[in-house]
Amino acid sequence: MLKLIKYEFAKKYKLISITLIISVLLNLFLITRGEAGSGVFIVFFPMVMSIFYMVDIIKMYSDDLNKKSGYMLFMTPNSGYKIIVSKLITAVIEGLAIMLLYFIFILINGSYIIFTSGNYVNFKDIIYTINHLLSGSFGFNLFHVFMVLLTALLFLISFLTTAYTAMTIRKSIFSEIKFGGALSFLIFLLLNWGISYISSRFFDLLTPYYGSFSMMRPTAAEFTRILLPINAMSIIQSVILTLCSGYLLENKINL
Repeated sequence: MLKLIKYEFAKKYKLISITLIISVLLNLFLITRGEAGSGVFIVFFPMVMSIFYMVDIIKMYSDDLNKKSGYMLFMTPNSGYKIIVSKLITAVIEGLAIMLLYFIFILINGSYIIFTSGNYVNFKDIIYTINHLLSGSFGFNLFHVFMVLLTALLFLISFLTTAYTAMTIRKSIFSEIKFGGALSFLIFLLLNWGISYISSRFFDLLTPYYGSFSMMRPTAAEFTRILLPINAMSIIQSVILTLCSGYLLENKINL
């Protein structure tokens, strides 16, 4: 398993390095514009990186299924379950690394704002400054940001497992049918429709649960409990679809 994860990162170290360099340079450019520049970077960095992350992880699996380089991976003495789980672990590590990088950027921007205002820089002041910037401009604080990013990461991973399952179904059960890309997309839409239907029924049952919270300005504890069912659904979906993909890779794959 560890070797498979190392293999995934070895394939993309150049892309990761380029992305990191561009992010640092962009932040350095915007940070010179003062609080406004820092605010723009703090708000839009996770949005842009989420799109980049999603495209990268989907392409990683698609290339292994459809290119000759991936053929050798499936010829190794690793089960389909190990292969798909290693890819998801890689996705989780990459997502957590992006979150860590984001919070490092938050600390850097907060330090710069405090320093340019002529004050002594310490950790508490950095957190207070960023919280003040976020709450004053957007109405939320760093804990809300962390919970939103964690929820977004779990949602993206569940979304990726849906895409992985659609591609795996197309490459196994429907491997002889032409127009593979279009078929994968159709299967993906059908899977999402089914998941959305089940989720809507589940959340209908939780209406009384959500009615007990203040949705306008929830406290940190309330915000965590509001997102708990969503995160639980994402985790359950990811586990079930990963097992389905692993089974198909192990028993039905046709390269």
